[in-house]
Amino acid sequence: MSEVYSSSSITPSGRIVRAALIIFPFGTVVLGVASFGFWWWKREQVDERSYAYSVALRRQMTPQALERYVSILGEVLNQPDGERQAAVASFLESSMSPENMGYNPKRDRFINQGLEQSNVEIELTGRQRPRELRLMLVPYGIKARQAAEVQALAGLMALAHELTGERGEATLRFVAVPWEVRDQSGRTALTRLADSVREKSEKVMRITVLGGVGDTVLEEIRQAFGAAQTGVIVESLPETQDVSTTLGAMQALRQKL
Repeated sequence: MSEVYSSSSITPSGRIVRAALIIFPFGTVVLGVASFGFWWWKREQVDERSYAYSVALRRQMTPQALERYVSILGEVLNQPDGERQAAVASFLESSMSPENMGYNPKRDRFINQGLEQSNVEIELTGRQRPRELRLMLVPYGIKARQAAEVQALAGLMALAHELTGERGEATLRFVAVPWEVRDQSGRTALTRLADSVREKSEKVMRITVLGGVGDTVLEEIRQAFGAAQTGVIVESLPETQDVSTTLGAMQALRQKL
């Protein structure tokens, strides 16, 4: 015959064990919820500090700021083939760094004819739809278009500086792509950019190309991003040749973002 134990027959140690079996799982759940809440709070605090710091570095677009960028970029681009693309990438990375503009530039580095080249990207990550992208794209390194490229790159930097710290629903990404250079596998810098977007499962909605590039360049961009299949809109802003028209073009673009 099986024995029946009353609650009064359970030893103190037994009661402790039974209480632990009931309390510990509940405590684990509470601890987990509390840990997640603390992590979320801490992340929000970090985001708020980062946002406040970035906003403090924000600067309006001015003729003086553009003139400075144009002067430096004119010297940077006035170098031999290969070297000028690498110099531009380094200048963009340092100028748009957390200390100067509040961004975290990303460089996709590769080797072309023994020299390091790289795409440079900075972004304002969207809050609601971070994987939906609008690209502000400047192809550079074409010697015959140097004056237009200087204005386009300067305009890109000035626009990015005025937008420092802003965050919309989708992601706004500024990209400078060295043209007519390939990696060791034969991929162009543009192809590397498009492949990177696909690998991260991001969706490009619109590409705005600065610098008044020709139809050939625009078609290469459409093909690289599969515009016919994805429906991405590729548009080109007219070429500008002086600070005044560049400033006006960037201010007009700013109103559309």
